[in-house]
Amino acid sequence: MNIGWTEFLVIAMIGLIVFGPERLPEMSAQFAKFIKTMRTKASEATAELTGSVDTKAVTDLAKDLRGLTPRGLTTNAVSSVAGLTGLAGQAKSSPAGSAKVNPVFDPDAT
Repeated sequence: MNIGWTEFLVIAMIGLIVFGPERLPEMSAQFAKFIKTMRTKASEATAELTGSVDTKAVTDLAKDLRGLTPRGLTTNAVSSVAGLTGLAGQAKSSPAGSAKVNPVFDPDAT
């Protein structure tokens, strides 16, 4: 939390008005205890989840998901269609004398 001095002063003034000067220290202590308890529970939950997760499975899933970009999906679709129609072999076995055509790079498409 990035709370500046002005925000802290406004919160303190609202707390002083709502709770009064005699209950404000007690309420602050209870709030601090609540925050400490929540941080402890969050740390315990994180440790439990980290310990129960199979890291190899997560790594494999992350590798699979990296291919789900628009470019990766398009490449897979084009290669599967080319393989079904028999164009894949023709593209690989181009005559040596023919000029290679470079695809046009469109910087706005990426």
